[in-house]
Formats: sequence, C-alpha cells, structure tokens
Amino acid sequence: MNWGTKIFIGLGVCMLCIVCTGIYMVVKNTDSLEEVDYYEKSLHYDEVYLGKQNLLRDDAGPAVRVIGDTLCIDFKEAHNQGYLKFKRPADDTMDTTLPFATTASGYRVAIASFQKGNWQMEISWESEGKTYISEHRLYF
Repeated sequence: MNWGTKIFIGLGVCMLCIVCTGIYMVVKNTDSLEEVDYYEKSLHYDEVYLGKQNLLRDDAGPAVRVIGDTLCIDFKEAHNQGYLKFKRPADDTMDTTLPFATTASGYRVAIASFQKGNWQMEISWESEGKTYISEHRLYF
C-alpha cells in the first residue's frame, strides 16, 4: 500500500467520524436550557424583580426549615396567599407547584411524597397588597 492510499483511507475515516458526530448531535436533543419557556418568562421579569425587591425592602423573608417529613415556612406577617414551586434540578418531570393560603404566619407542607435529594423552592406570595418572591435551596 502506497502513501496516497493511506492518506485517502485516513481522510475517509476522518470524514466518517465527522458525519457520525453530526448525526449524533442532531438525533440527541441535549439543549442545556434551564427553562423551556424562557422567552415568556423574560417578558414577565419586571414582576419577578419587583417581588424580590419588595422582599429585600420590607425584610419579609420567610424562615424555611425541614423537620422530619414536614417543611415549615414561617412568614413575618399573617394572611398570605400564593404558591410554592418545587424544582428538581436532576429531573424536571418532578417539578411541582402547590398553591397555599394562610391566616396565620406559619404554613406546613408534608414532603414525605417527595423524592429525597436536592430541590430548589420558589415561594411567590401576596401579603397586604404586596407581592413577594423568595428562593430557597433545600436538601431533604
């Protein structure tokens, strides 16, 4: 086998690897976007920013703790209404949104049905006409 044949075979193998890699990238859908509907969420970011600013300005951050199989959330004020959004970074099919309304300053959630591991929780609520948004990392 002469050097021309070796170059031709080497180029052929290289081109085959490039084609196989291209096919793999097209077939395997691995978009690394954290949010599927990030365009829609960006349109409402002013509301999110206002909620986070209200939280800082009013020092209204809730105390969040896990006691056994119960998630305890203690708000600064009573009469809160909103939702809890649980996000599982490892598996987005496990994401859950729970509505809540309280007349007292405390709220309890049973977390026995949740899979153990790392969770991100976003609390979005309204109290006395103001909206608040608080984010917490949980491991239970």
